[in-house]
Amino acid sequence: MNAVVDASEFRQIVEATRKSLQDNTEWIQRYAKYAEEISKNISQLSAAKKNIHEWDPLKFYITIGTAKSSYRKPEFQVRYLGQRVAAILFKNGPLLKTTKELDVTNLRNFGCEISLPKVDWVSAEATKFRSFFRNREPIRVKYNNKGNDEHRVESMLLTEFSKEKSINKALKYIKPVKIEKLRFSMLTPVKASDHKLEPFYSSQSGGGIDIFTRVGNGRSSNLCIMELKDENKRGEPPKLAIQQALIYATFIRELLRSDSGQIWWKLFGYSKKIPSNLELFAACVMPSNQYDDKSFAGMEIPIENDKITLHYLYFQEENNKITQIETSLNNK
Repeated sequence: MNAVVDASEFRQIVEATRKSLQDNTEWIQRYAKYAEEISKNISQLSAAKKNIHEWDPLKFYITIGTAKSSYRKPEFQVRYLGQRVAAILFKNGPLLKTTKELDVTNLRNFGCEISLPKVDWVSAEATKFRSFFRNREPIRVKYNNKGNDEHRVESMLLTEFSKEKSINKALKYIKPVKIEKLRFSMLTPVKASDHKLEPFYSSQSGGGIDIFTRVGNGRSSNLCIMELKDENKRGEPPKLAIQQALIYATFIRELLRSDSGQIWWKLFGYSKKIPSNLELFAACVMPSNQYDDKSFAGMEIPIENDKITLHYLYFQEENNKITQIETSLNNK
């Protein structure tokens, strides 16, 4: 099912996002400082990651906030099905921080009654905590008859994209953007209002990129900003998701063309200089059904000498694993 697509709508979104960023320039210096602080902490993050074992199904994440403050005490978020359930602090070895601030949501979302003080990550108490999540069915408890499944799907897709051997992957040439092999949550200073998709500046409380990847083989890969929806329905079609992805992709383009762009380019996994003609991808990621829309695939939205190319990715899953992907992204 394809909607009527007008390229001018997408161009207007890019222009509105750029204007919002140009009218609120405080982000330029702030993100430059973020990049500098994260880069300074790379060796500490790397050393900590090598000395902490990550037990499935729990996954380690870092955010801009934890990455830039990890100089003396590296800290990782511990997430289950994409939701934060604990934190690891590295100080003369890995410590599981107190779960106190997460006890309520851990009980509500997963039925976890285990509350811990600060303990060693390999202690008996922490082992019991890990075992609880390993042995339960990978599903979130519904709250008020509602269950936000987006975090679970995000984690499932990151697991699929992180596979090392392409023969085992539903989509061969794709890798998540990670920092020192840690899943990385990239925050932006812009948001889109609900269903209206009018970008507005939100400073330090902007929207985050759902899934941030590199698509392609080796040096020829492109950064891809993905907007994920756990449902694909008539009232919230793929067109809305691709528009939101475009807002965040526009910010990444502006970030890479800022004074700190080359530092961010390296943090995103590239060793060479930023291309003079940069191409970014923006993709909607949704379950496949009768509402799949492919009409915008390959559409190019120019920004000066650069461009953002639009894509779709529709998936099928079974038992919390991706079984099939249909996409316009390069899979050769």
